[in-house]
Amino acid sequence: MLADYRASGGRIRQKEAVDPFGSAGPRAAPKLPGKADSEEDKQNKPSDPSWTSKLDCLNPINHQRLCVLFSSSSVQSNNAPNHCVSPWIVMMEFYGKNDLSLGVFLERYCFRPSYPCPSPFCETPMVHHIRRFVHGSGCVQIVLKELDSPVPGYQHTILNYSWCRICKQVTPVVPLSNDSWSMSFAKYLELRFYGHQYTRRANAEPCGHSIHKDYHQYFSYNQMVASFSYTPVRLLEICLPRPKIFIKNLGPSKTSLQQDLKDFSQKVCQVYLAIDDRLTSLKTDTFSKTREEKMEDLFAQKDMEEAELRSWIEKLQVRLQSCGLDSPQQLQAVLESLVVKKQSLCEMLQSWNSRLQDLFQQEKGRKRLSVPPSPGRHRPATTEDMKSALDSSPRNPSPVVQNGDKEDRPLSALPSTASLQQAAGEPGADPAAPGPASMEQDSLSIPEDVFDGHLLGSTDSQVKEKSTMKAILANFLPGNSFSPIPVPLSCGCKKSPHHQPPSAVPSSCDPDKHYLMHEHERVPIAVCEREPSSIIAFALSCKEYKTALDDLSKTSKAAGEEPAAAGSAADGRLRSSPARPSEASSALQSRSSADAEPLKDTDAADKQKKHSLNPHVELQFSDANAKFYCRIYYAEDFHKMREEIMESSEEDFVRSLSHCVNWQARGGKSGAVFYATEDDRFILKQMPRLEVQSFLDFAPHYFTYITGAVQQKRPTALAKILGVYRIGYKNSQNNTEKKLDLLVMENLFYGRKMSQVFDLKGSLRNRNVKTDSGKESCEVVLLDENLLKLIHDNPLYIRSHCKAILRAAIHSDAYFLSSHLIIDYSLLVGRDDATDQLVVGIIDYIRTFTWDKRLEMVVKSTGILGGQGKMPTVVSPELYRARFCEAMDKYFLMVPDHWTALGTNC
Repeated sequence: MLADYRASGGRIRQKEAVDPFGSAGPRAAPKLPGKADSEEDKQNKPSDPSWTSKLDCLNPINHQRLCVLFSSSSVQSNNAPNHCVSPWIVMMEFYGKNDLSLGVFLERYCFRPSYPCPSPFCETPMVHHIRRFVHGSGCVQIVLKELDSPVPGYQHTILNYSWCRICKQVTPVVPLSNDSWSMSFAKYLELRFYGHQYTRRANAEPCGHSIHKDYHQYFSYNQMVASFSYTPVRLLEICLPRPKIFIKNLGPSKTSLQQDLKDFSQKVCQVYLAIDDRLTSLKTDTFSKTREEKMEDLFAQKDMEEAELRSWIEKLQVRLQSCGLDSPQQLQAVLESLVVKKQSLCEMLQSWNSRLQDLFQQEKGRKRLSVPPSPGRHRPATTEDMKSALDSSPRNPSPVVQNGDKEDRPLSALPSTASLQQAAGEPGADPAAPGPASMEQDSLSIPEDVFDGHLLGSTDSQVKEKSTMKAILANFLPGNSFSPIPVPLSCGCKKSPHHQPPSAVPSSCDPDKHYLMHEHERVPIAVCEREPSSIIAFALSCKEYKTALDDLSKTSKAAGEEPAAAGSAADGRLRSSPARPSEASSALQSRSSADAEPLKDTDAADKQKKHSLNPHVELQFSDANAKFYCRIYYAEDFHKMREEIMESSEEDFVRSLSHCVNWQARGGKSGAVFYATEDDRFILKQMPRLEVQSFLDFAPHYFTYITGAVQQKRPTALAKILGVYRIGYKNSQNNTEKKLDLLVMENLFYGRKMSQVFDLKGSLRNRNVKTDSGKESCEVVLLDENLLKLIHDNPLYIRSHCKAILRAAIHSDAYFLSSHLIIDYSLLVGRDDATDQLVVGIIDYIRTFTWDKRLEMVVKSTGILGGQGKMPTVVSPELYRARFCEAMDKYFLMVPDHWTALGTNC
């Protein structure tokens, strides 16, 4: 093993063959001496030229060399902010190739007045240049300075002295000895890099500091002084996007849950107080004895429901108290139970509104007015249903509703005690014991409707007064219609510091919060209009989405079994893509009709036909005040990809999308709207329609590339896209509507605090952000020119293995993108000073090189729009790829170490 290690130059070869130490069979017999190599032996020999001749890594002779990263730059040069001599690795053999003596280096490259800058575009004298030699974890910097007059008596002699930067001592000025003049310059640099323990001689003044690390060494000749100083460099690690995405579910705050439960208890009190006032106002002396008994049954039913809810709230409070701060799963279960109970309260209130309206119309002797149907129900209520609703009471309990019969229940039927216990979380059971059983009970909550309207008021007296006034007006105004009791649930969004307490919440607080009645497959979600991701989360959580996924899976399997179908899944996706020319007309027609009326109901036959033609899923859901629409592009493909690249479950993905906040992407020029999920795990970006169409063409290749990279453990810098959606809603209560195309991608900086963020394209045309001096922080996204100015004094040094991985990932990704005509992508870079890491990822890789981009390239190339003769950002895909890869090589500098001379890290 040691011989193999030395023969391979210290490299470890990645073998794809069978492990020789495993059970692969007997060991091959050794060759007989003098026997010629057979054809089989020749084939087994490594054909890779990089493995043909390797230096023995343990032979001292092979370490008699030094690799340095050399560069030269000047802020006064025409090349600024670029280097005059771009950083490149120089292999210096001691007293051999690329080496020279220290005296020759000083005379030729420091003290010769006629020595110009090697750059043909630079006319700045070398006295204004800074030269750097970087190796390992240090940098030797050479700075020239011209004195007013030479040292008297030593005009033609090289003088040498040093100055300690710590104790400020200066050594005597002495002429450079012949031995020092003849010393290898590479060896001199090696001493500066590795001479940690060398100090001044004992006869000098006591100092004790390293003469190679802590001292500035000066060499002067006539009026010119060359300063050699050592400075440590900060080596940064490169962090590509993780192959597997992990969502850290921290759960809700226990304090916020306690407050939310307290608010819910107050709302329950308000709801049933309003129901009691309505029933009292409708109870008159003209009722018959039968009607009086029914009214008594309603009062009893109301008291029983309120008692059950209060009992459930008390038990949930006990359960919440038992949850520790280190149990996010239990807190999440409590939150979801509360959401389910809110949905149940909305449905019970819908049933009560139906009953109260029926009593109101019977009292007035008019025909009953219609009530908006409960969302999630697919047929209107009948006369028998209304009769069963009135007959449902403690004296005549309705039968228990099973899960399979839930969709066929009457619209206005009020659930009995048994059915409420089964569907709303079994209030009779003890909810304090966490576990799967309690979660299953909570998930059986009854769907309900939402009437977003004016709240009932802030105090009980105000509530009673308003209800009484409405009853009086209803008696005196014959044309007055029934006004249902509104749902008083708070909006649940993030409250501002000036948010009022629950007792004084204004009536306009919650029209954008919706507790929809569709049954959930994964997680109960409350939809909020101000949080577009909640619409996506609701769509991914409902049972209709699960059914549509199963249908797509069956369709794709059936298509794969047909003889005419292609063999690969990628080909099937390409054929089913609406962007294919063979189906362009039909796909365009379906897209345009969906764009025109996305909220229009379609029958099941059209949906089935549409699913067979394209891989997208369209879902519609609504409540009494708003209609919602969500189109899930490439639903099955994204679902399979998430299963492959996510360590967390799909439920955690839905929970993460359930809440989002507006996110300000500073430094961007597109003007797109951004959102960030509340846990900061994902970013949602608005997409123009042209980008959506580009993605439809590009997506099948993207799925194959990303999945292959994860499975084969191939480095990639692409920030992963986990879904593309089109959402829309229309609220009839506040007359608001919106349509958005959203892209959901991972947040590269999840769980980190970045000190600086850069968006790099490899171009210098209009790639500069004006910032206040000293305020280049993560608050502003900096561009290419900003980076070049900053790294002039503080370059981004990375280790050799990081450079190799970064280069492999960028070149592979850029080649993949250019092969599909993708341009205008950029590398997002964040510097994490806490861990000395550079977090990188390629973003915005959707835009293709279409005719408008070609026109933009031509116009910018002419210089009509300025640009100072610099190449425009928009160029052809191949040229963009070449420029992008070259710039990234230049931005991140690899620092050689003592192994680089052996070629192990190159």
